[in-house]
Amino acid sequence: MSVNYAAGLSPYADKGKCGLPEIFDQPDELERKIHELASLIQDSSYVVFHTGAGISTASGIPDFRGPNGVWTMEERGLAPRFDTTFENAQPSKTHMALLELQRKGILRFLVSQNVDGLHVRSGFPRDKLAELHGNMFVEECIKCGKQYIRDTVVGTMGLKATGRLCDASKCRGLRSCRGKLMDTILDWEDSLPDRDLNLASEACRKADLSVTLGTSLQIKPSGDLPLLTKKKGGKLVIVNLQPTKHDKQADLRIHGYVDEVMTKLMKHLGLEIPEWTGPHVVEESTEIPESKPLAKPSTDFKFLSKEEPLSYCNGTEQGPKPTYHEHGASLKHESFPLDSNPIAAKRTKTEPLLT
Repeated sequence: MSVNYAAGLSPYADKGKCGLPEIFDQPDELERKIHELASLIQDSSYVVFHTGAGISTASGIPDFRGPNGVWTMEERGLAPRFDTTFENAQPSKTHMALLELQRKGILRFLVSQNVDGLHVRSGFPRDKLAELHGNMFVEECIKCGKQYIRDTVVGTMGLKATGRLCDASKCRGLRSCRGKLMDTILDWEDSLPDRDLNLASEACRKADLSVTLGTSLQIKPSGDLPLLTKKKGGKLVIVNLQPTKHDKQADLRIHGYVDEVMTKLMKHLGLEIPEWTGPHVVEESTEIPESKPLAKPSTDFKFLSKEEPLSYCNGTEQGPKPTYHEHGASLKHESFPLDSNPIAAKRTKTEPLLT
């Protein structure tokens, strides 16, 4: 997501295919495809969007595998360009368009691989968002699971202690929890948080349309989640300038800048993209929650590829589901009964964000 984020990750040999040539649809073809996407959205009852680093390049944050991406420049022995900081980055037109689509009830769930926090800072409701790789502004208590959203990045990566303690009050007015806080950013081999992965997989199974924006879909298991929609008979639309891993599975591929595509899409749908007025956090949407129970945490992904079993940890290489290391075992990997609400189980304290 950025230079300092990438530099904080452990060394990892297989970063996927980097620097692939970009493809641009001709203007007439691009317009036709966006019109087709608008029709697909209007004909769908449950739309899920998936976002990658490509939607934040307009915010000044480099992607990873684009022509000037972090990993691409690393392969060339060059330093990537970083035009802003996480704290100063502002949500792009795509971020704000997604927020408006959610407010209108068109976007039902958002799955993101991004750690820059721009979805949350745009005001996108957290109960309709799965941040599969973490959030640079969020830290979590290893004892009670309470999350804190900070004004600035929390300072560590790889599920490490941040040096702060939880101040959540215990029942009956007893002293505060005092559990250690740790960041939520995954390193290459860390397992994805169960809550976010379960919510994302359930949404993808419900969806009759999945739309991916600005991701090459190379990272597992995040990049394979859109295939859950295809498995259930839904459609898949891929918006990306470079070829992706699942192009052959797509019902529609759009090659254009994501902001341009989303701006034109909103016009086709008769919607305005709201202006960003400063960071603020929304925990819950105003939508009435559905009564349908969530899937069990032990999600079966076997169907995704006959040749390639899905990895349960973050990365491009394959492997068995890992055992948790000391820092991983401290994370709240909660299993929820079918009649419970996993949103309510994650207590969050929202700290005022600087404007």
